[in-house]
Amino acid sequence: MRMATLFLALLLALPVSCAAAQAATAEIHSERPFGYFVGDLIHAFVDIRAEADADLRPASLPSPGPLTISLDLRDSRLEPIAAAEGRRWRLHLTYQTFYVSLDVRDIKIPGFTLIVARPGGDEPLSVPSWSVGVAPLREVTPTKAQEAVDYLRPDGDPPRIGERERERVTMALAAATLLALLLVARDRAIPPFHSRSVRRFARLARRLGPLEWRPADAAQTIEAMQSLHRAIDATAGRSVLSSDLPAFLDAHPQFAPAEAALRRFFDLSERLFYGDAAARDDDMAEIAAVARALARRERAR
Repeated sequence: MRMATLFLALLLALPVSCAAAQAATAEIHSERPFGYFVGDLIHAFVDIRAEADADLRPASLPSPGPLTISLDLRDSRLEPIAAAEGRRWRLHLTYQTFYVSLDVRDIKIPGFTLIVARPGGDEPLSVPSWSVGVAPLREVTPTKAQEAVDYLRPDGDPPRIGERERERVTMALAAATLLALLLVARDRAIPPFHSRSVRRFARLARRLGPLEWRPADAAQTIEAMQSLHRAIDATAGRSVLSSDLPAFLDAHPQFAPAEAALRRFFDLSERLFYGDAAARDDDMAEIAAVARALARRERAR
């Protein structure tokens, strides 16, 4: 009879022990338990352990915001931790205290409840409240003076900032900018480099540009064509006719990509100078386009 009673008691206690072994736990750890002043951040973390098939409900995690009139939760972050058995999480918490203490005392950090999800249903897990010690900010009393002005002190001298390095950097950047502008002006035959003979096509293209889309009479078209002929002749060092074009391109291979434009120009020249056709409205645009093509190849040398 006594053995049967003992065996029955063991059977009744076994489920309770298993349930206790499987119950989720929460342990609070703070960075330090005391030494906080008004405005300080309080860092803590909660170690949570549960069985392998359990999980935490994200909605039950504490949300940042005011907790009391003088305490805010600034940040809440859940970190999974590897565990040999079951599951483990670390809940990082950052509080900020605004309590203006008149003496050294403890303030309470409110607890909260987490929800642990299990296959059999959700169960609450209470994280209890805990305390930290705060201290007042003591004022420093100066030596008593006769006049109020004696408590004042002159403003400190502003720190001297060395300008030498900044001046050197500024001068170097200014010189580099000026050099770049000069190189661009030389490449584009912009004044003071506009009178260079090697940029005659660039000067002509710039002069014909405004006339390209204006109504041009025959005299302007003939003058533009003569100017382009003179630029080609000056580049070759002699008169260049349509039959001389292959020799011109052999002597000046940089203009070879513009061969098609040059042939169109000489065809137009023969039509206007030796043919009976009158100048068309688009002839000026064609002459300007040839001048631009030659100017691009002129810069490529």
